[in-house]
Amino acid sequence: MSLLVEKKGAVGWIVFNQPQKRNAINGAMWRGIAPAMKRFDADAEVRCVAFRGAGSEAFSAGADISEFQRIRAERQSVSQYDGLLDEVLHSIQDSLKPSLAMIHGFCMGGGLEIALACDLRYCGEAAQFAIPAAKLGLAYNVEGHKRLLATVGHARAREIMFLGRRYDAAEALAMGLVHEVVADAGLEAFIEEKLDTLAGNAPLAIANSKTILEEYVKSSGQPDPARISAAIDRCARSADYEEGRRAFMEKRKPRFEGK
Repeated sequence: MSLLVEKKGAVGWIVFNQPQKRNAINGAMWRGIAPAMKRFDADAEVRCVAFRGAGSEAFSAGADISEFQRIRAERQSVSQYDGLLDEVLHSIQDSLKPSLAMIHGFCMGGGLEIALACDLRYCGEAAQFAIPAAKLGLAYNVEGHKRLLATVGHARAREIMFLGRRYDAAEALAMGLVHEVVADAGLEAFIEEKLDTLAGNAPLAIANSKTILEEYVKSSGQPDPARISAAIDRCARSADYEEGRRAFMEKRKPRFEGK
């Protein structure tokens, strides 16, 4: 299968599995992401979701360009494709569970869109990043622009989109495109530690923060005060909040259940 979806303990994994094409994302893979996110959202045992590419050559080199003649050749098909991408990105962004991109090697175009939709991004030293839309004549979608702008700011977003050039891991870190750069050989162990931390923290506290942050970076409209207030209230009234306080007083590690 070109998209692997599996649960490993408290982590839901979504793996781009086309290593022979540097994990380029084809139509079937795009269509599989939102249902996978819905499955993980509904599973109380899943505390966080992680994305990666198969192997270590690429997270994803982007959308599978070999399909463009068929699925992006006419105005209607372009609109349908962009609608699918919008659904995929929102399925990641709107999830109340934290998401993480583990980036080996190439992270280009649509692959970078997926990474930007994730809450956390960590890469190996050999990682390379680009959005080559200007070199392909593609109209990059609104959601992708918004997320890029919110992450790196106006100046860098314009350079990335207008020049279409590649950036190495150090440059990506300097502009805030990734949170940290790790030696390639140590990336998997590093990611496991981050996922363990995410899985051990209070789910409702993370969901509260994610709700508020997403309200302030959403593509259109003003932040919804009622949604923000409801998220805060749910967290404040939770058994996890009581458990966190008790564990602090008793000097032990809390056991959060997402309730």
